[in-house]
Amino acid sequence: MKKNTLFTVFAAFVFCLLFSAAANAGNIVVIVNTSSDLSSATAGEVSKVFMGKASAISGTSVEAVDQVTSSKARIDFSEKILGRSVRKVTNYWKKRVFAGKGEPPKELANDAKVIAHVQSTAGAIGYISAESLSDAVKAVEVDGKTEW
Repeated sequence: MKKNTLFTVFAAFVFCLLFSAAANAGNIVVIVNTSSDLSSATAGEVSKVFMGKASAISGTSVEAVDQVTSSKARIDFSEKILGRSVRKVTNYWKKRVFAGKGEPPKELANDAKVIAHVQSTAGAIGYISAESLSDAVKAVEVDGKTEW
């Protein structure tokens, strides 16, 4: 009987670990250079920067950097922060570029590339998967949340 009880407790523990990891899967974090004064923003402010309608948040100049359109972080960021699909954001930028109203943010291949760029570029703002967050960059609280 002790073996069954021990097995049940172990199985429950493993299930809880897997469930908590799955619950956090897909979360993204908006990041800036560690020297940046920016520590919080609204989703609207971040959206304006990534949609080319603003170049500062709360008086702090920022330059947006995106991830490639196929990345999970980009899909999550577009839906959760920008409020539209990656396809709609891409079409929006095609129209702006055609009209001569700006260029979309630079696209980088993955979380590691975004972290490296933001770490080495004062004023850069980007986003990564929450599990990739490190001390190399600073998380920005967006609408009161660090993870989305």
